[in-house]
Amino acid sequence: MKKLIILVVIATLGVGLNAQNVFNKGSIMFNAGIGGPSSYGFIPTVNFSGEVGVIPTGTIGIVSFGGLAEFQLGQYTYGYLVNNENFARFYLGPRAAWHFLGLKTNDIDVYAGVGFGIVINGKSDTFSGNTKVHPDVFAGGRWMFGENMGLFAELGYTGLSFAKFGITFGL
Repeated sequence: MKKLIILVVIATLGVGLNAQNVFNKGSIMFNAGIGGPSSYGFIPTVNFSGEVGVIPTGTIGIVSFGGLAEFQLGQYTYGYLVNNENFARFYLGPRAAWHFLGLKTNDIDVYAGVGFGIVINGKSDTFSGNTKVHPDVFAGGRWMFGENMGLFAELGYTGLSFAKFGITFGL
């Protein structure tokens, strides 16, 4: 019985040591998804992002650099009357993330990061203006169900949406 337990422990450690991380130096990943909720209507945002793994931080992480583009058809309601005005909103900006490699799994990627971007509102009002710079702070994860295909989810605020989810694929 003792030999069986030792064999199981060694086999488990060997599998953990040989597991490849989802995101490594030189990895290129793309996301395409929808987001919400938003302060300007119930129509979800459409977002596209990409990143490349650049700087290893020892054995526990890697820093990536990339960008995010997000689009929304917003709706502005004013007054007690039903005066709705539809307009387009865009977010475009760079971002950086730190990917945690401590899980030692080949199908889960956990990350958090920061960025900034330009929010362009198709509706100019006295409260928010037409164009402004907005920070992007986020945390998210990927689950890869295929070699280069998976699902992603992120929480954070770009000025357009608080949450994003969709498909992810790597090159």
